[in-house]
Amino acid sequence: MHDKASALRKKCFTAAAAVVFLWMFLLNCLTPYIADDFTFAYAFDTGLRLHSLPQLLKSLAYHYYEWSGRVVVKFFAQGFTMFPKVLFNLCNAAAYLALALVIYRLARGRRTGRYDLVVFALILASLWEISPAFGQTNLWMCGACNYLWASLGCLAFLLPWRYYLQKPFAGSWRLTAGMALAGLLAGWLSENTSAGMLVCLVLCLLALLIRHHRIPSWMWSGFAGSVAGFVILIAARGNYNRASVYGDYESFLTRYAVRFFNCLNMLKEYALPLLFAFVILFVLLVFQCSTDKTGYGPIVWPVILLLGGLAANFAMILSPDYYERSTHGPFTLLTAACAACAVQLSGRTLRKALTCAAACAGLVCTFHAAEAGYDIASYYVMYQTRDGLLRTEAAELGEQAPQAELVSYAIEPYTHWCAAYGLPDIREDSSDSIGLCRARWYGVGGITATEARTYPFPGHMNDAYAAGQAQAEDSAS
Repeated sequence: MHDKASALRKKCFTAAAAVVFLWMFLLNCLTPYIADDFTFAYAFDTGLRLHSLPQLLKSLAYHYYEWSGRVVVKFFAQGFTMFPKVLFNLCNAAAYLALALVIYRLARGRRTGRYDLVVFALILASLWEISPAFGQTNLWMCGACNYLWASLGCLAFLLPWRYYLQKPFAGSWRLTAGMALAGLLAGWLSENTSAGMLVCLVLCLLALLIRHHRIPSWMWSGFAGSVAGFVILIAARGNYNRASVYGDYESFLTRYAVRFFNCLNMLKEYALPLLFAFVILFVLLVFQCSTDKTGYGPIVWPVILLLGGLAANFAMILSPDYYERSTHGPFTLLTAACAACAVQLSGRTLRKALTCAAACAGLVCTFHAAEAGYDIASYYVMYQTRDGLLRTEAAELGEQAPQAELVSYAIEPYTHWCAAYGLPDIREDSSDSIGLCRARWYGVGGITATEARTYPFPGHMNDAYAAGQAQAEDSAS
C-alpha cells in the first residue's frame, strides 16, 4: 500500500513538472523579440549582426569595458540571437522548471522516498504570483537570461552546501576544482543575486565553525571562486561608465536613505506574502522542534536562505535604480526559505493546512494563468500583424529601404505576465539604440510610432485603451 502511494505521488509530481514545462514553452513561443533583444542581436563593438562565437566574445569584451560586468548572462542573451528562437523557448522553459526543482531540492535536501507535491505546488505558485515583472524576468529573452538564469545558477551552486550541512560527505580534487570554477561563474552572474548567494556561503561556513565541523577543501575553493567572480563582476569599468550618466542626490545621507527605502518598499509592496508565510512557517517549525526535543538544527538552513534573500534585496542600496525585475533573485531566495520551513513540518494537521493553502494558491494561479494566456496571446497576434506590415513595406521600398523611415504604431499590453509590459516599444523618437537596432532588423532607416494600440480585455484597462475610449466618446459627441 505504501509503495502504491509513493508511486502515485511520484507520478503526480512528474505530471505537475511536465505541465509547467509545456505551459512555459507555450508562453515563450508566444513571446517575440522585444526591446533590448534587437540590440543584443548585433555586436556591441562593430554593430554587425552576430553570427559566430569569436564575434560574440569580442562583443562581450567591449560590453564589459563600456557598459556592464554581467558578461556571463549576456553570453546567453546575445548567443541565443544567433539561432532560431525556438531553441531559446525550449531552454528557457527548462530553466524555469529547473529553478523550481532546485528550490525544492534546496528545501528538501537529500531526503529520499517521498515526493512532496504540496510544497512543490507552493513553490510554483510563489514563482508565478510574487514576481512584479514576471514577463520581463521569465519570458523576455534578454531579461530571462539576466534574471531567471542568474537565479538558477546562484541557487544551484548552493545545493552542495545544503547537502553538506544536512550530512557531511567526502570530497575529491575533482569536486574542489569544479566548485572553484562553478563559484567563479556563479559569483559573476548578477550583482544582487550573487551578493545574496555569497551571504548564504558565509553563513554556511559560520554554522560549520560554530558546530566545530571540518570545512572541506571544496567549500573553500567554491567560496574563493565565487568571491573572485563577484569582484570581476563589480570591478567592470562599464559599471562605472554607466553610473556616471545617472543623476542622484548630492547629500550622502539623503542618497542612501532614499535607496534604503526603495529597497524596503520593494519588500513591502511585493514580498509581504512571502515574509508573512515565512514567519508563520518558521514559528510552526520552532514549535515542532521544541515539542520533539530534537534540537533547533532544522531552523538553521531556512534562516540562512532568508538572510541571503534580504541581503540580495538590500544590496540594491548600492545601485541608483532598483527596477522591479531586479527582485527576481531576492524573492527566489525568500521562496526557498519558506519552502525549507514547510518541507520539514510533519504533523498531520499542519500537512492538511499546507494542502489547503496549496489548493487555494492553485485556484488563484489558474485564474491568473487564464488572464496571462489571453494577454500574451493577444499581444503576439497584434505583434505578428504589425511585423508582417513592416516587412511588406520594407520589401516594397527596395533599395531605398535603408534610408526610409516607416511610420507604425506601438502595442500596449495589460498585465505584468506579458514580457512587453513596462518595456519600450516603437516610439515617436527612433534615434535611441533600441530604435536604431529595430530599424536595422527590418532593413530600414527608422521606425516611428504615431499612436499606441491595444486589444479589448474585460476587467482591465491600460493607457491605450483609455485613450481610444476617450477619442470614441469625443467623436460621438
